Amino acid sequence: MNFTGRGGTLNVVLVFMLTLYCLPQESASDRTQQLYEEAKQEEKSGHPDAAIQKYKEIIALKPDLAAAYNNLGRLYYQQGQMEEAVKALQRAAQIDPKLEPPRALLGFVFFQLGDFQGARRELKAASQLNPADKTARLFLARSLVELKDFDGALKLLIQLNREDPKNTEVLYTLGGVYSSLAEITMGKIQTVDPDSYLLELVLGKVSEIKQVFTDAAEHYRRAIERAPDVPDLYYRYAHALWEAGDSSGALAAYNRALDRNSYDYRAQWESARILLSDNPQEALRRANRALALKPDVAGAQIIRGRALLSLEKPNDAIEAFKKAIVLDPDDPTVHFQLARAYRQAGLTQEAQNENAIYERMDKEAHAGKEQKPSDPQ
Repeated sequence: MNFTGRGGTLNVVLVFMLTLYCLPQESASDRTQQLYEEAKQEEKSGHPDAAIQKYKEIIALKPDLAAAYNNLGRLYYQQGQMEEAVKALQRAAQIDPKLEPPRALLGFVFFQLGDFQGARRELKAASQLNPADKTARLFLARSLVELKDFDGALKLLIQLNREDPKNTEVLYTLGGVYSSLAEITMGKIQTVDPDSYLLELVLGKVSEIKQVFTDAAEHYRRAIERAPDVPDLYYRYAHALWEAGDSSGALAAYNRALDRNSYDYRAQWESARILLSDNPQEALRRANRALALKPDVAGAQIIRGRALLSLEKPNDAIEAFKKAIVLDPDDPTVHFQLARAYRQAGLTQEAQNENAIYERMDKEAHAGKEQKPSDPQ
């Protein structure tokens, strides 16, 4: 998994890369402070070369001022002068080994240059100096990935994900690690047992993640050929066929799954979904069976309620839909179905109330989808 050259990389490091490191007051004479203010102004005005010269003048006056070297290295990096950036940042870290910003930025520069050993060394030091720097820890994890230390990377990424579950850069990297581990594992399986059904099972799951359900169904079919005595494969095959839009094939496959394992609540209620139109009584039986096996399945309650509506039992349907709402309060379609049940029961006001709830939730859901691409990352 190669992260070098990714456009999103630069955005992630802006947090520490563009932070100007202030000169310590006890080390700054009037002249160095004046030069520092001038350097800040030159940079703000879009004149990085002039700012670089100012920092060089500061260093001439104060050769052991780590902050000046840090800011000089940062400007060199922004100008794409990587070798000069490395020298300046290394000097900053040498002067003050406990200063975190130059170690973090130096680690990132090494990462950009493809020196992942150097990146690991510097980013590890930066993370130890400042554990709150999530960006340094993220790129430490990415350096470990490039060095094939997946266990070390995974440990860091899981911790980062717990701290910030909505960080898409962390999620992207974590997904890449899992993908790499899956490829490695599949390679080992293929070496040990090239005819194992597990290879087709993994490929089927990957196809489902990609939402290529026709391919997923084909992989599960092949897995069944290799291991006809594994009941779960029949359910997975049926589910993939349903997602692919093959209802008749899916029903036949669900029935085969239930022949091998009548306790599979998934096959019970998902097959009931297909049977609703032509055989609501059988759909009700299967939904009831699924709920007896696992009472907290909102989808099964909805199918049960719809079957009861088809059988003109609105009061029982109302109770089923109410239970479904408790199990999944964020699903607007349950309120639509509950409104139908109230109308069939002659409860007009209740039907109107539920329909209003459905329309509001549906509108909010669509608004959220429209706004999502422009949300800040």
